[in-house]
Amino acid sequence: MEKSKLQQEISFHLRLQILIVIFITIASYIHLPFGSLKGNFIYGFHFLLLHFSLFGFIYIISLLKKVFNILLPILFIIASSFAFWVYTQDLTIGVGMIQAILETNLDIAMDVFNFPFILFLILATFTIVYFFKYHKNHQKSSVKSPILIFAIIGIITFFVVENYKFDAFKNRLPYSIYFNTIKYFDKPNITLKKVTQNVLTKENNLQIIVVIGESVRADHLSLNGYYRNTNPLLSQQENIVSFHKTYTPFTFTAQSIPQILTNQSIDNVEKNIEFTSLYSVLNKASFKTEWIGNQTLEKSYKDIIYENSSRTIVDKFHSFLSFKKEKDLVMLNYFKDDNNEYVNNITTFHMIGSHWFYNSRIDSSFMKFKPIITSKYLGSSRKEDIVNSYDNTILYLDFFLNELIEKLKKSSKKTILIYISDHGETLGEDDMWLHAQEHKASKNPAMLVWYSNNFEKSYPLKIKQLKSKKQDSITTDFLFHSVLDIGEIKNFDYLKGQSIFN
Repeated sequence: MEKSKLQQEISFHLRLQILIVIFITIASYIHLPFGSLKGNFIYGFHFLLLHFSLFGFIYIISLLKKVFNILLPILFIIASSFAFWVYTQDLTIGVGMIQAILETNLDIAMDVFNFPFILFLILATFTIVYFFKYHKNHQKSSVKSPILIFAIIGIITFFVVENYKFDAFKNRLPYSIYFNTIKYFDKPNITLKKVTQNVLTKENNLQIIVVIGESVRADHLSLNGYYRNTNPLLSQQENIVSFHKTYTPFTFTAQSIPQILTNQSIDNVEKNIEFTSLYSVLNKASFKTEWIGNQTLEKSYKDIIYENSSRTIVDKFHSFLSFKKEKDLVMLNYFKDDNNEYVNNITTFHMIGSHWFYNSRIDSSFMKFKPIITSKYLGSSRKEDIVNSYDNTILYLDFFLNELIEKLKKSSKKTILIYISDHGETLGEDDMWLHAQEHKASKNPAMLVWYSNNFEKSYPLKIKQLKSKKQDSITTDFLFHSVLDIGEIKNFDYLKGQSIFN
């Protein structure tokens, strides 16, 4: 290949990569807390690998010159429009945002077209159009070019890195746009069975509160004997029963939530089997069902949540990847106590909880255990600092549950609260960290129950049974059957033997 043509190729692709950095990819890194020099190095290396893989895909597409000259500017403008919100608001390009774009009414969507966004989009459009016009006669790529070998290596790099660390690139721009669009159109892993029975209950004035936590392990609650006082408020509350031997085999949210909220057993993980959601049964029994969540909905359990008669997703465009994610206490602003004695209701809170990056989940006033982590890169932090930051999120959970309980105490209803984390968290055991790990620390989620005095007076035998099982080993199968047992549900078969109240 002629030297001049090779130089044109290198010049074109190098300049294109620089534009992509400025308008798109740097947005995924600009909000990251790098912390130490090591953290800076690791994320810098990650950034370079991402661009090397991106170069590989772009180069292969550029072999089709006419397609490339039309397609690349369009994709550049689309990706830039997403990047603007990541730049300015630290929004997450996830399934929730893709859904909002594809399903939202035009008049609502128009709200995002503010002046800075339009200005950024005009600048991106002008830049990429001028860039291609300036390079229209330049050599872009050729199957005879030695650069093709590097492009192939770049593509291989993508798959190698993804195999080493799942979603290492897929959660970064511009890959996140493509892969989350694919997720949006994927079918859920669980098929919901419709409830056709004439389900009913003779109970009234019953209020069930389910709080689903995130990444909270049972052995870091001082209620369960942890050496630190991580539950200073809950330990002062009466009517609390904490279970420290809860088991789930599912170590990440997309798997655990569908199992917890349906009659799927932990022993039944086969696909294409129909399961019944908790809310579909309670709806049939004339319960008022309400969901208040601080996590973006995932495809695996979205349909379950949509069976609630009322749904509120707080801060739905900031996922766990965002450092501007709302704190869980905001959810309490959306909870209104219904004192209608003829209505039974169930409200489910879904917390962001103790999901990594721990410091992002709490306010500074809860950073009691110090020193804390300063970098999102685990390898640049000491184990002690990571555990300190994690335990601070347990302090925040303690405050959240205590605030909710104090609200519930004012209710005239027969009220019971069940807290269950979706899974646990590994904190350096066997050199493992976070969750989605095959380790016992990820499979022992925190779980506790609080009940009102009115509830105890109405159901003394249930409370007696509850207290007697405090030391029992249970699985997350318990929730579905326990809630239906509380509601004295008739004409629907559930396993009373799985109920912690029976």
